[in-house]
Amino acid sequence: MNLKPTPVLMARLSMTLCMTFLFGSLFSQIIYVTQSGSGSLTGSSWSNAYPAAMLQQAIDEASSEVWVAAGTYRTTSGSDRAISFHMRNGIAIYGSFAGTETQLSQRDLSAGLTSILTAEIGSSGISDNSYHTIHNSGLNNSAVIDGFIITGANDDREATETEGLGGGIYNNGNAGVCSPTIRNCVIFNNRAVFGAGIFNSGYLGGNASPTITNCVIAFNTATKGGGGIDNFGLAGVASPVITNTIFYENTATERAGAMYCWGGNNGNASPIVLNSVFVNNRATDGGAIVSDRLNASTGSSGSSDPTLKNCIFLNNTVTGTGPQFLLLGEATINITYSDIDLAGQTTPNVITGSGTGNISANPAFVNISAAAGVDNIWLTADDGLRLQSNSPCVNSGNNVGTPDTDILSNPRVADMTVDMGAYEQAGVVTGLEELSTNQANFFPNPASEKIVFEAMQSVREVEVLTALGKPVTLITINENEVNVRHLPEGMYLLVIRSGKQTMVRKLLIKR
Repeated sequence: MNLKPTPVLMARLSMTLCMTFLFGSLFSQIIYVTQSGSGSLTGSSWSNAYPAAMLQQAIDEASSEVWVAAGTYRTTSGSDRAISFHMRNGIAIYGSFAGTETQLSQRDLSAGLTSILTAEIGSSGISDNSYHTIHNSGLNNSAVIDGFIITGANDDREATETEGLGGGIYNNGNAGVCSPTIRNCVIFNNRAVFGAGIFNSGYLGGNASPTITNCVIAFNTATKGGGGIDNFGLAGVASPVITNTIFYENTATERAGAMYCWGGNNGNASPIVLNSVFVNNRATDGGAIVSDRLNASTGSSGSSDPTLKNCIFLNNTVTGTGPQFLLLGEATINITYSDIDLAGQTTPNVITGSGTGNISANPAFVNISAAAGVDNIWLTADDGLRLQSNSPCVNSGNNVGTPDTDILSNPRVADMTVDMGAYEQAGVVTGLEELSTNQANFFPNPASEKIVFEAMQSVREVEVLTALGKPVTLITINENEVNVRHLPEGMYLLVIRSGKQTMVRKLLIKR
């Protein structure tokens, strides 16, 4: 039977399409949050942003992204220490906006992070702080947090399967999965019995293996084990991937100043750590890392096999055994192409295999005693754990699996070989005259389609070179924009000439 569309049917179809478009638009909206909120307080724009007290509501209501402006956001305005923030699958929570941006690429993190998530909810001091700043469960890597300082938690309860664990971030994968994405964050000054900075619990068949990138984990204190991170893979899995991350001045009263990995009872705690730094961490045993496959009762089983490459270890200390690492229950640790002083590491606390590419030398940091730089702000251009140009760690890593950028989102590899550590030392460009230290600022970097210069003045052309200095093309600037979609993926040098000045900037094309 042939049905002709009637006016009523057409009206209903039109209404359905309109509603579909309307709801599709609503559910794709970004939710905006500022310190004090503004306008209608609906979260629909910066001018109508939710206030700080509604941040968790914004996360719960979001369909894709939450943008959070500079300011301090407390877990609760009350006194209930059990209240904390939590992430959600499919939701990216971005912090440290100025509050005027219309595109994510306009967010500028170069001056440091400005959005603070804090568990400081009561009187001064830590005794009444929230147990966790962030408490997660049931997450996969589509749950993203990016651009926050995470601080102030104090889980001082007696340790159980669910308490006393994970001050800054508690990823509870007990009998489930909790593996979020954590990037561009500073996790500092948190306390717990185990895993003061981050506790990844894959207990009882669970899996807590987050992806941690471009982070600083510093000044956290565990009253027992795992000052920075505790990967609790007992009878489960806790094997995060950690890249471009700094472990600095974390403390454990008992074991593992920086990171504990326990994979006993047929579990698995075998993190992969790339281009990271372990400096000034302290414990009774295992100043930097403990790898442990002892069972909870007797014997040993499972896997605890941390794999580290392109890393730097310096000044990690103990009052007992293993200044750099401690191995228990025939656990192993694989460290290659890293700068590590093995003095005081006695059997069985030795590197598994040959330790290919390892060196033992002063890494020549810019300023180890001012790791956050003169400005005392982490993740800025003056950070003290950058490498001096004469550092033995420059061009001494291994390029296989190397991240595309360093902890400051500067492109790797500056020269032919990646540097050890979290910061890439700027490469030396030859054959170019009148090099200037002046900056020609543009965004985004990495880029895929175009880059936008903030202020070009007399500049009208940009010469593009390969990373080795071979000319590729000459690009004309059109209204401060440069089209780069025709460039293949890779690292390039931009030669930017303005009058008598010549500026050279690195650009990474990634799609």
